[in-house]
Amino acid sequence: MRGALAALWLSALVLSAPAAVAAGGLQYNVGTSQETPASHLIDSYEHIIETGYEDHQFAMRALMVGEIDFMLTSHLIAADSANRANMPGLSILGMVEETESYVPVARSDTQDDWGNLELLKAINAALGGIFSSSTGQQAYLTWFLGETELKDSDFVSVMGDWPTPTEGGTLYRVLEGEKELVACMYNQDSPMSNLDDNAEMQGYEVEISKMVVSRMESHYEVQIPFRPLDSGGEFEAIENLRRADTCDFVMASITNSKAVSKGMRGGVPYHIEGIVLMASAESPHLDTAQGLFLSNDEGVQSDFDQRWIAIALLSVLIVYLLVRRN
Repeated sequence: MRGALAALWLSALVLSAPAAVAAGGLQYNVGTSQETPASHLIDSYEHIIETGYEDHQFAMRALMVGEIDFMLTSHLIAADSANRANMPGLSILGMVEETESYVPVARSDTQDDWGNLELLKAINAALGGIFSSSTGQQAYLTWFLGETELKDSDFVSVMGDWPTPTEGGTLYRVLEGEKELVACMYNQDSPMSNLDDNAEMQGYEVEISKMVVSRMESHYEVQIPFRPLDSGGEFEAIENLRRADTCDFVMASITNSKAVSKGMRGGVPYHIEGIVLMASAESPHLDTAQGLFLSNDEGVQSDFDQRWIAIALLSVLIVYLLVRRN
C-alpha cells in the first residue's frame, strides 16, 4: 500500500511540474530603431518587450553591453561591417521578414530597340551560375557580414538558359564589340554602391555586375568592355536606361515591381533585403531567429507532453503493486 501511495504522489508531482516551470517563464527585451519599424513583428507576443531607440547605433551599443537581449533591424544595417566596426561580438541570427528583392533592370523591346530582353536573359543566366557556386557568397562577404539569403533554388528556371543574340540587337552589338556594356547605378553611400577615393563606383552591385560580365565572356567566348556609370540617383538611372544611348541595364537596388511600374523589365534577384534579428555575446541562446517567437509556454507544453509518458509508467507500477498485494 505504501508503494502505491508513493507512486500516486510521484504522479501528482510530475503532473504539477509544468505549472511551476510556466510560472517562471522568461521574457525577451528586443531593441528597435526609428529607421526600421519592426513593432508589427512582435506586438502580438506577450513574452517580447520592445525597447525603442532613436537610431540603430544606440540600439547596437545597448545590445553589445547587454541592456537588451536582441535587436531587430534592416539587413542592410546589420550586415554593414562599417556599422559594427566598433561594436565587436554582434551577430546576425537570421532574417525574420523579407521586405524586397533587388533585380537587374532592362528596357523592353521595341521595333527600333531590340535585344534588350536577350541581354536580360543572359544576365539572369549569369546570376544563376554565380549564386549556384561559391562566387556569389564570396562577393557578398566582400561587402557584408554573414551569408546571403539567396539559394540555388532561386535560380533553377534560369540556370544555363543562355539566349542566342538577334542580329542588330543590344546583346548582339555588345558581343560583336560594337558597343561597351554600361550599367547605370548611383552612389547609395552604402555597401550596395558607393564612391571610392578616386570617385569611382564600387560596392556589391559593381562586384556582381563584373561577375555577370565575366560569366557572359566565358559563355560567348568574347571580351566585353564594361563600365559602371554613376547616374546620380535612382530616377536618373531609370531615365538614362530609357534613353537607350547611355546605359544598357540598371543595377541600383530596384525591385521588380518598381521596374514594371516604370515600363521596364526586371530579372532574377541578386540581393534580398529584410528585417533580421541580431544578438550579442550577452544574448540568451537561440538556435534560430524564429526561436524568438516561441514563448516558454510553448516549450513547456512539449515538456508537459513528455511527462505524460512518465505518468503512464507510474500508473502501470500502481496497477502492478495492487495486483501483487491482492
